[in-house]
Amino acid sequence: MSKKMILILMGIVFFSGYHLAQADVVINEVMYDLSEGSDTGREWIEIYNNSNTTVDLSTYKFFEADTNHAIIVSQGDANVEGHGYVIVASDPAKFKIDWPNFSGNIFDSSFSLSNEGEALALKDVDLNVVDQYTYSSTNGANGDSNSLQLVGGSWAASAPTPGEANESAGAPAPDDDDTGNSDTPANNGNNHDTASI
Repeated sequence: MSKKMILILMGIVFFSGYHLAQADVVINEVMYDLSEGSDTGREWIEIYNNSNTTVDLSTYKFFEADTNHAIIVSQGDANVEGHGYVIVASDPAKFKIDWPNFSGNIFDSSFSLSNEGEALALKDVDLNVVDQYTYSSTNGANGDSNSLQLVGGSWAASAPTPGEANESAGAPAPDDDDTGNSDTPANNGNNHDTASI
């Protein structure tokens, strides 16, 4: 292979990785298997904007079950403020029944999360994967009232925290800037292998 071809391939690999590492919005929490009653319509994910810039989430797609699902504003507006959280729910009305005090932005999307596990992704307007997480029931939160949460760069099962910083009894998030608040890393420890998505 010529040196020129090797340089071109290295450039593609470098810039592809750079794009993923610079994701502004990340999957931050997954509620896929509730403990009481049917999961139907009660599943949700939390998305965190890890930048200082407001992001219009209405242009994104939520990838699940080999489908790019639209994300539609149900409560609030389409913007995710810098360092803010939003919920994408399979049924916003049922989400509000389960979480009546939640006052943040809620987006509606038609999905049903597998209780066994699956690959989830956020895709931008051009359908580029900006973040992804593949979960399994072996990771926890399988019917025990917990959700899977990204804390300190690792995923753990813990009590749900929709619209708030995640807290895990097992692994506290680092406070690198001495503010007293948990910091969320730019790529959040998510699996960015996009070959299957």
